[in-house]
Order: sequence, then structure tokens, then C-alpha cells
Amino acid sequence: MLALLLAASTASCVASEDVVLDDEIEAAESDVDSTSDTADDEASDEDVAEDTVATAETEETDEAESALSSPRAETVRLVPAQGHTGTQRVNFAIPLAPGELFEESMVRVMHEGRDLPLARRGLARHADGSLRSVQIQVDVAVAGETELRVIVGERSKAGALSMVPVQQTLVNADGTLGPRVYALLSPQRLAKSGVMGTIAPESETAGSPYDGWAKVCDYNKHDVDAFLPKKGDPAVWLYDRGTTFYRGYARRGDVETLRTAYAETALYRAGISGSGKNLEIGIPKKANDPKYHYSQNLAIHYLLTGDDRFREAAESVADRMASIWKPRYKGKDTGLWTERHAGFYLLDMTYAMMVSDDQSAHFQELADNAVDAYLDVQATYPQGYGDSNARCFAHHAGAHGEGYGYFGCSPWMSAILADGLDLYASERGGQRENQVHASIVKLGRAIAREGMDSSGKPYYFMGEGGTGRGEEDPDNEHWGEAAYVMAMAYHYSHDASLANAVGGLVAKLKQNGRAPHMRSFNWQCRSAVATPAYMR
Repeated sequence: MLALLLAASTASCVASEDVVLDDEIEAAESDVDSTSDTADDEASDEDVAEDTVATAETEETDEAESALSSPRAETVRLVPAQGHTGTQRVNFAIPLAPGELFEESMVRVMHEGRDLPLARRGLARHADGSLRSVQIQVDVAVAGETELRVIVGERSKAGALSMVPVQQTLVNADGTLGPRVYALLSPQRLAKSGVMGTIAPESETAGSPYDGWAKVCDYNKHDVDAFLPKKGDPAVWLYDRGTTFYRGYARRGDVETLRTAYAETALYRAGISGSGKNLEIGIPKKANDPKYHYSQNLAIHYLLTGDDRFREAAESVADRMASIWKPRYKGKDTGLWTERHAGFYLLDMTYAMMVSDDQSAHFQELADNAVDAYLDVQATYPQGYGDSNARCFAHHAGAHGEGYGYFGCSPWMSAILADGLDLYASERGGQRENQVHASIVKLGRAIAREGMDSSGKPYYFMGEGGTGRGEEDPDNEHWGEAAYVMAMAYHYSHDASLANAVGGLVAKLKQNGRAPHMRSFNWQCRSAVATPAYMR
């Protein structure tokens, strides 16, 4: 079996009872010493006062050191933007895993060993009622890079601040130039929270068979500075660059990927006019094209910043998407039904459901209906195909915008649909989760069996139903997507044949993979980079 044996991420653990007991003993001994000093007939009143102050200072220092080393403490690295030093209001949010935190008041922030007064606010909730994220604001004197320690699950020992609008913490009001101070979270925190889906830090795959994405995904080459001169070309906006870079940030934890993710998500929102079904995106000539309507980047941005404008935009983009594309497919060879459309639709509805403050049930219903439609496609087409264990989301090539003349599916576009399905399953749970996981396994098996040519290279478009047909891909830009879908299927089935297939594809990616232009970078580095996380 070629399943990746990654080093386990350092797990958060709870301090042992022995440590707590030791602290209590030390505190008790300190109290005894203080009492003895006070009772000493030869001690002056001044000596007693000095001893009491010294004891208090020692206890305060011990408590600060204990908090700093707490297993619940998160290091947040602060990096000021050029020209923004001195005392700054720093705004950020800590995304949280289900069940991790229920009360927004249970957050403590420290800088250089001292508690900081703070403002905090819960951002949306998981299905179990726990917080998805908590927005934090603190005032920090910044001369260069520095670190905060955020302790999740402890009350602050300092006072409270009043929350200010996020705009006041940005270089410019719309956020396209980023914040005055970047607050960088660790890849481990971002992975644990699930805010960007299942993903593994890049450091876990260094030197492994799964490090091919480090070569293909050159985030510096394709950053916001490279994007801006090209933004008039709709093609460079494809595949949701904000999400591509936010997922890169989740893998790397560096300021450059965060800078681009922040700026380009803000650029996407800044181009929006109107709201709801009347919304219009700012991408040239693409106001009615579902391939360019993305809620995912906006929702992620909201959960990392608390900027309500991005939550509202995520809801509106989802409503607009629902008005311009319908998820049900009826077997026609016309129209436009692809896994890309289906995936982005489901991602839009699910992320809007996750962050909405007043329309969550509405978006959940849209997501439920979409998944029902997708599962029906998978079970129905091509008509007469009876294998219930290996099935893609087959549709006629004509509905895919291609003239191949037969039913099949796209192995590489299936990665985007798998993204949406897996997120939806984790959010809905229960029987729906089980149904979707079974669907993903069928999809992975279908691609493993019929989705590659005789050399092991994924087809651009594959036939379904034992036809042996497929359209060869002339480029080396789709190794990762097929591997990703099969890795996800392996994760939910532990089918050794899927692990073998993934191993072969990631080896070819490492050897031959390339991203020769920005659009290629966008699709290769948004979904498939999560492959190693599913092969743990």
C-alpha cells in the first residue's frame, strides 16, 4: 500500500494533573512563606509589605509563564505593512474546530509576557453550537515583527476594548492593500479548524513522495503583483484565486501567500455591485457566468478577519449563483452541466450556509437540493450502466461544451465537485454524510478504473460504462486532480487499489508536473494540494 505515512501533527494536549498539583503545592508553599514572614516578630511593617509585593509579582510572573507554555496557546506572528509602526489596532480571527470553544469570552491574549486588553466577538457557529471563529482586536506597539500568544479556553486577565470597524485597521478601506498589521496563524491551527477543508501543512510532506506540489505551486511567481497587470483578462480570475492562496497560506503559514489571499479576495469583493439575485461581479464580461461566482474565498476571509462585508458578499454571491445555474441534469447533450459548475455551486451554498447570520436555512436547502440532484446524476447516467460501486457524475460531452459525442466525465474537474461534496458532508453529518462519502468512493473508483490512458495519465474527458473511450490530455497539468479525488475516496474506503493509483499519479506529478501560466496554477493549486491530508 502506497498510502502516505505522514508524521502526525503535534496534537494539542491538556496539562496533566501532576503539573496542576505541583502549581498548587508551590502556591501553598508561597502562602506559608508569606505568612511566616508576616508573623516574624523581628520583621518590620515595611518588610512585610515588600515581601507581599514580591510574592504577588512572583505569582504573576509564574502565571504568565504558565500561560505562555500552555498547550492551548497559539502563536500569532505580527508583521506590519510598510510604514505602519507604532501603536496599532490589530484585527484578526482564530478559526476553531467543532466543539473547541463555546464562549467568546474564553480567549486570552498575551504579548511579551503580559495580558493585553482585548475586544472579541464570536463569528458564526458549528452545528453543535460551538464557535466557528472568534474575532480579536488588541492594541500593540509594533516596531517590527513580533508575536502574540492567544490562549483559547482561558479568560483574559486584562480589561476590555471596544471593537472598531475592521476598515479602521486596514491600509485602505476596501482591504485591497491589506491590513496595517498582518496576523499570521500557524498551518497547524488552520488545518485543525477545517476552515479551508481537510489540508496538511507543507512541512509534513517535505522530502516525501507527496512534495511535488511544492514545485508546481510557485506562489511567489503567481502572486498579486503578477495578477494585477493581467486582471483585465477574465481567464486569470478562474478557479477562485482567493481560495487558492488562502489554501496556500494554510499549507505554509507565510506572509506572502496571506498577502495575496487578502488582497485578491478584497479585489473580488470590491468589484461587486448590487446584492442577492441582482448582484453583479466585477470580472469583465462575466456577470452571468457561473464559473466566476465564488463564495468560498469571501467566507474564509470573513472567518479569518470578522469583516462583515465579506459575509454579506458571500451570501449575495450564493444567491446570484442560484439564479443563474441549476444543479439538476436531465441527460441532454446541450446546455451546460459540468463538475466545475456543480462543484462551485455546492461550495457557494455550503460556505454561505456556514457563515450566514440570517439565511443559513435557505442556503442549506439549496445545498441539500443540489446534492440530491448530483447523486441522481451519478446513479442514472449513462442509462443502462449497472455498476453501483464505481460511477462518476456522467453527463453527455455536449453538456460539457465538447463534441466527443458520448457520456462521461472530467477527472480533473471532478476535484472541484469533490471539494464541495466533502465540505457539505462534514457540515451536514448523519445519513447525508454517509451518502456523500459513498458517492466520493464511487467517483474515485471510476476514475481509477476508466479515467487514465495506457500510460497511466489521466484523460481530459473519460467515458463511463466500460466503453474504453477517453480524450487524451496533451499537457502535464492534470496529474494532481485525479490523485486528489482518488485520495479522498481512499480516505473513506481504505481501498488499497486506490492508494496504489494515488501513489503512481503523485510520482508522475513530481516528475512531470508544471504550471506554465496563471490559470493552470489556479486550478492545480486550489484543490489537489490537499491530497496528502487524505493519505494520512
